[in-house]
Amino acid sequence: MLDGTVLQRLRMRSGKTLVQVADWCNVSKRYIIYIEQNKEVPSEETYEAYLNCVYGTGKPLPHEPRCNQTSRKKKQKE
Repeated sequence: MLDGTVLQRLRMRSGKTLVQVADWCNVSKRYIIYIEQNKEVPSEETYEAYLNCVYGTGKPLPHEPRCNQTSRKKKQKE
């Protein structure tokens, strides 16, 4: 897995914004910032989506809550 600063350089060289990558990966802009600052380690699915966005390959992740996002939302509501 590439370092967050390397991912950031790849994103910037490809001309993608934080919002574009976050939308493609179905995560928040803040989460992408944390990945690029090495404060978070993305799941394999998010990592692959990030690279696909930067290189313009594949498809974006679906815009429906994933299991880890759903469980967090349920806990916050309780």
